[in-house]
Amino acid sequence: MITIDTSKVKQLESDLKAFSKRALPFATKSTVNTLAFNTMKESKELIKNKMVLKNKFTERSIRVNPTKTLKVDKQEAIIGSIADYMEVQEFGGIKTKDGSKGVAIATGYSAGQENQKRTRLPRKHNKIENIQLRRKSSKAKSRKQRNFIAIQDAAKSNRKYVYLDLGKTKGIFKVVGGKRKPRIKMVYSLSKQVVRIPKSPWLLPSTMKVSQTSNEVYAKALQFQIDRQKLFKGK
Repeated sequence: MITIDTSKVKQLESDLKAFSKRALPFATKSTVNTLAFNTMKESKELIKNKMVLKNKFTERSIRVNPTKTLKVDKQEAIIGSIADYMEVQEFGGIKTKDGSKGVAIATGYSAGQENQKRTRLPRKHNKIENIQLRRKSSKAKSRKQRNFIAIQDAAKSNRKYVYLDLGKTKGIFKVVGGKRKPRIKMVYSLSKQVVRIPKSPWLLPSTMKVSQTSNEVYAKALQFQIDRQKLFKGK
């Protein structure tokens, strides 16, 4: 529930009560809902600037359940996201491997940002769901031999992606440079069994920012009701 500081609007409350006590709940209801929808708007702007978004769903997942009651002590508007991963973004979490390989972490190279921190989504052809790995068994005994054969096979074929175990480093690599001098570029790291997802709050900072306007929003809601009552009285 949004807490409203009404210390600077006591006079407006008094004026409104002088016209009609029944109008006050409409002002508080309007204030609670306005602050909630403003928080939703601020949250959407924040995630657009702060997060790497796959599509518009993340923005559309932010919803408000406005208050409908005129009972002041029961008024509350709920804001949140219907997407489970947005809770992880807000509070942080842990991602564990799915299967025998480690957690897939896209590299800067996958997004065309080689040698720098990734800030964009992987390019379409580098998205993990679009990558097909060549399933060719090798009788090579050593890891080094298996890697060499996998790279050579990829360089000769149209499937340029391979899974390589380089010891401490494991991942999906793209083979580039042609058949004679093939080179590898890591597209996804699969070295970690568990990845801790740090907090990236979007709701709390939005709520804090909007709450600073609560006095102004409440004053406008009170003034609207006062003007409305004056209009009715005049008629």
